[in-house]
Amino acid sequence: MGFLFPKQLGKDSKKVRLKHWLKVLFLLFVTGLLTWYGKFYKPKPMLTRLNELAIWVLPHKNGLGALVVLPNDNNDSNNVRTGLRIWLSPPDSLLAFERTKPRYRGKNIILIGDTLNENLRKDMLSTLDSNGNFFWLGPLGSELTGEDVFAKLKLINDKPKDYILDLIYEGYKLRFFGSQTALDSGGQEPLSVAVLMFNPANENELPFKDSKQIQTLIWKGKKETDSTRIALNYANALALISYDAKNQFFAKRLHIKNWNPGK
Repeated sequence: MGFLFPKQLGKDSKKVRLKHWLKVLFLLFVTGLLTWYGKFYKPKPMLTRLNELAIWVLPHKNGLGALVVLPNDNNDSNNVRTGLRIWLSPPDSLLAFERTKPRYRGKNIILIGDTLNENLRKDMLSTLDSNGNFFWLGPLGSELTGEDVFAKLKLINDKPKDYILDLIYEGYKLRFFGSQTALDSGGQEPLSVAVLMFNPANENELPFKDSKQIQTLIWKGKKETDSTRIALNYANALALISYDAKNQFFAKRLHIKNWNPGK
């Protein structure tokens, strides 16, 4: 109570009380402002057009979805100045995912997968810059990816859902398997990261449990063994794969607010 009611100090007590109450009012104002900012203020979404490699992996009802944002091309002699975005097996609503993450924008976007409903198509188009292009299943040549990234798409028996996408950047190789059929179609080889985009038959049975050829595995499962096996079948689950000059290459589990993989 001494803070609110200071002791009288003789003939200067009125001045002391005035200064004291001015401080109290200022602190109450600051407290109220911080409370409002924390509970009610909604900042404008951060739009990102220039970026390094970022791959966001999140669970949804059909398995995993992944937003691959390729880094800025370092070759000034061509027209690839912003990162190409590739959506693999996306959820039904892209904008719902964007609510708490950077909103990547650019000229081109590619969809890899076998479904494209009207809502998803509108979401895709809304993320394009003016005169932008929307593609399905490619192309993945250097005219879109730039010269810093190698990308290759393979369809098993020409089925869009049975895809294998390879990305190579700075000596790291990432592979995305669209289905169990795609996973079973080839032999194992050294991979920096393998991402299983489909719902596994048994979410408690860890794939590649003893494999030494896969440094990090991301899948829609529940069983955890170590930090190199990232399971994402729970609410608010998210994984980020990225590379920058300071931190180099990493893949780690994160959380996204208000995201339910069952929706």
